[in-house]
Amino acid sequence: MKKTNTIKSKTRSILLMAVCVILFIALQIVVTIAGIRGTTQFNGVLMAFQFGICLLMLRVDYRIGFKISIFLTSFATIFLLSNILRSHNMSALPGFFNTIIYIISLTLLYWQFKTREAEAITDVLTGLLNRRGLYKLLQKRTESKKPFHLIYIDLDNFKMINDNFGHSFGDLILKAVAKKLVALVGTAGVITRMGGDEFTIILDGDQDSEMVANNIIKAIAEPLTIVVDESTTENYLRAYAGIASFPGDSRNYEELLKYADIAMFESAKNNSTTAYRFNKNMESAVKKQVELEMIIKESLEKNYFYLVYQPQFKLNSKELRGFEALLRIKTPTGNMISPADFIPVAEKTDLIKSIDEYVLKRALKELKEMTSLTDRPLTISVNVSAQSIASPEFANQVIKLVSEANIKKDQLEIEITEYCLVQSVDITIANIRMLKAHGIKVALDDFGTGYTSLAYLFKMPIDLLKIDKSLIDDIELNEKNKRFVNAVISLGHIMGCEVISEGVEKQEQLELLKEQNCDFIQGYVWGRPMEFDKAKEVL
Repeated sequence: MKKTNTIKSKTRSILLMAVCVILFIALQIVVTIAGIRGTTQFNGVLMAFQFGICLLMLRVDYRIGFKISIFLTSFATIFLLSNILRSHNMSALPGFFNTIIYIISLTLLYWQFKTREAEAITDVLTGLLNRRGLYKLLQKRTESKKPFHLIYIDLDNFKMINDNFGHSFGDLILKAVAKKLVALVGTAGVITRMGGDEFTIILDGDQDSEMVANNIIKAIAEPLTIVVDESTTENYLRAYAGIASFPGDSRNYEELLKYADIAMFESAKNNSTTAYRFNKNMESAVKKQVELEMIIKESLEKNYFYLVYQPQFKLNSKELRGFEALLRIKTPTGNMISPADFIPVAEKTDLIKSIDEYVLKRALKELKEMTSLTDRPLTISVNVSAQSIASPEFANQVIKLVSEANIKKDQLEIEITEYCLVQSVDITIANIRMLKAHGIKVALDDFGTGYTSLAYLFKMPIDLLKIDKSLIDDIELNEKNKRFVNAVISLGHIMGCEVISEGVEKQEQLELLKEQNCDFIQGYVWGRPMEFDKAKEVL
């Protein structure tokens, strides 16, 4: 469809240019005849019309329009000068000078158009082509029919650099990366910056695109030295790369760009240190992702979501501490969709924030109902995403929702993962402190599997550490696992936190955790996730 529109647009431009040329020639004939007959009083007006036609051609296509306009205007000027010299009639001399001024004006306008176009397709920060420049270049390359490769590159954890060190420092990193890319690729390809931390490289078809992409990944992984105010820092980045080729993967440049992006995403998803080449199976995965996005949107609109509750128990007494709220989707056709499928898709978009808000509202509403059934203190634990906890307004939103639900603030526990600290440390910690200041509990999920600095963890007023199931599996058989879990429990207590082990499925695991002074457990050994009505029965 887009290709058809482009062809129509070009056809219209050519027709309009042809009409302009015919009008210019017609006016020139009128000027010439008038000059022969001695009628020169309208020559200035007619020549102004000619100049207007030249301006119109310049506007339609400044490159072609300028060439045609200069040719026609120069021809008219020479013709006018020859008439003056032949007839020795000086009355037309002002017209000659006017045409000279017209030529100068057209030339100045041409350079202005050219400069503006160059600025429009150039990335101000790096001096590389920008997204618009890339589209123009891809369109030209696909029209030329010559094979080429497109490499799509994305920097990992760049957002963390911006958040921790500021955008000015991030700009220096991007400039340094751009210089690396130019040094590596040289004249073998064209580099563009798509925006943010994304770059693309166009290579001729005879180039080894995988070798180039892998060399880039290795080069970006090397320490990047940045000097600011005589202070030198070494920075470590990772890059993911995807490759698509013309015409093998697609003859459409927009589709080709999408395919290279898909391949890059697959590389990132698998945490790969090598570039991925696009294949049709990847496209199927993306189609599935789009379908899941639609299901998520529909679930939010039509309430296909529901919560199940997994009980948490005090380890020594088996007294109920509360529940963890877990999200599920059940479509009208009865299909159950696993959170393992839809949550990663939602996390790539702002849908995850809408999901977090939905879960909080529903969990608080149902907690209010459960609280009315028992006198015992009851805690509801709700998972939130890295995007939500890193939003400046998040803590205020949660506090407002708790007030509206009319429950005690310490009955709500917000669960985050260590990955949340990678997104935006300062905002995340500020949100946690505000939640804590209002009495809302905070739990750190999947503890022991992340890579966050302990210095950050000690800054956060965490109430509960959750030991990940992967550490509990085989704890009764593996001495190393056993010692490690013991160390994590001790660390949690040193930090002033209570500790809960999740995924406890065997009595032997239960006994070991009891020996190690774990505070709470959660798992199939004492309680599976249950729907809301069943949870009320348990109470």
